Amino acid sequence: MNKYPETYEELIRQKKCIDLTKYYSLCDFDLEKIYNFLETNKDGIVKCGKDSIVLSLNNNIISTISTVIIDKSIDGIILSNTIFRLIPHYEPKNSNGSYSSSGFSSNNNNNNNNNNNNNNNR
Repeated sequence: MNKYPETYEELIRQKKCIDLTKYYSLCDFDLEKIYNFLETNKDGIVKCGKDSIVLSLNNNIISTISTVIIDKSIDGIILSNTIFRLIPHYEPKNSNGSYSSSGFSSNNNNNNNNNNNNNNNR
């Protein structure tokens, strides 16, 4: 951003935009666009997905920026003048710690252990 922050609000907005570069591949033009959008639209929301960043105001899309996500540990970011929220990447795991292809897993071992513990306590 080509503007030196003069207020605390401008400094925080600039930091949020710079923090986006930790997670997304963005050029200076795109960062400036996001900063200016938030500066002129106090209720604006920036929704970052895996391959695009959407600038929206009152649920209306104002602009879309194509990008590439750098940090695969997240699925996105929600950014505004008041929030900076990371959306973590989630892959379901089954009970033994390995990834489940269906997203669902059987938890029979834990159920059996609970039943045994309950029987031992009687």
